[in-house]
Amino acid sequence: MSNDSPARGDAANDDQPGERIGDVVERIRARREESEERGTGDSDGVIADQLDVVENRLLSFTRALGADLDDVSELPFTEEAAQDEMPSALYVRHDEVLLNQVTSWLLQDQHIGLVSPYGTGKTAFREVALRDLRAHDDFVVAHVENPRDTTPRQLYGEVLEAAYDAGYELDTAQFTQARDGIPWATDEARQAVRQMAEEIRADDRRPLLIVDEIEVLPAELLSPLQTAGDAGVRLFLLGTPEGKDRIANLRGTLDSRLRYYEGIEPFDADAVEEYVERSLAYMRGERYDGQSQTLFTRDAIEDVAERSGGNAREARIECRELFTRAAFVWDRTGQSIDRIQVTPELRHRRFGMDG
Repeated sequence: MSNDSPARGDAANDDQPGERIGDVVERIRARREESEERGTGDSDGVIADQLDVVENRLLSFTRALGADLDDVSELPFTEEAAQDEMPSALYVRHDEVLLNQVTSWLLQDQHIGLVSPYGTGKTAFREVALRDLRAHDDFVVAHVENPRDTTPRQLYGEVLEAAYDAGYELDTAQFTQARDGIPWATDEARQAVRQMAEEIRADDRRPLLIVDEIEVLPAELLSPLQTAGDAGVRLFLLGTPEGKDRIANLRGTLDSRLRYYEGIEPFDADAVEEYVERSLAYMRGERYDGQSQTLFTRDAIEDVAERSGGNAREARIECRELFTRAAFVWDRTGQSIDRIQVTPELRHRRFGMDG
């Protein structure tokens, strides 16, 4: 942090040693939710009351930066903690080889496997793929997000529901029993997928099934996946290297049909810089068009890249922590917002949670 005066009242020793401010905020938020579930009011406890204080500080900081946010869940850099999915506006195109290769395989009607360790950007890429391909007339996209809790019939059902959403219809009278347009018997659901895939392809469109977390994929889903692939549904599987090994060990014939892209390029300092720029623009409700930012110094950006080891998820968490600390310094020192800068040294400042 540059140009900041000592914190008023020197409440710097109230935090637990080594605890991140971002972690404290999340812990307070969870405590308040627990209080609400028990039926107690926001003013019935120290933690619940303090959440309001912290929330006001953070939101006041964003307003000083030109934003108009209503809740801490909308703060920048909080995708991992407060949102189910990353807004596409925050996606950094840091691996052009990945984009080019996967796009090429999609056009070639290939089955695709995207394999990379946790936190490297698969989920963000999946969100971009879901958004873009669902909006593209050539694709009819189904998605299995939680394979661990998915049955074979549900997997087939996802494909059928995607087809219904795209305007296709299925005569369920030909099946013994159906619920919500999905044949009840698994074998009949499989038959329905074959029929639907043929109809989609007859229109020169591609049915596509995106499946997350193949490392936890139940063995009972491997045969339905291969069946769907044989029926004309293209597969796009995402997971860790352990997931690739799992498919190869349990269903080698499926593995041999997948074209794998392995290892997403790590976030370097330039990628972190763009992510920060995108996040601050998104916070202000602006469309990102390459505009630079002055809140984070280049030293802070490079420090985040180094500490995160290029892991996209860790980089987001590091940025969130620094942003939160900057809000506390701004609140404590009363400085003009244009004098606040995030530097690597800021992470060593300690702040009490009281006034």
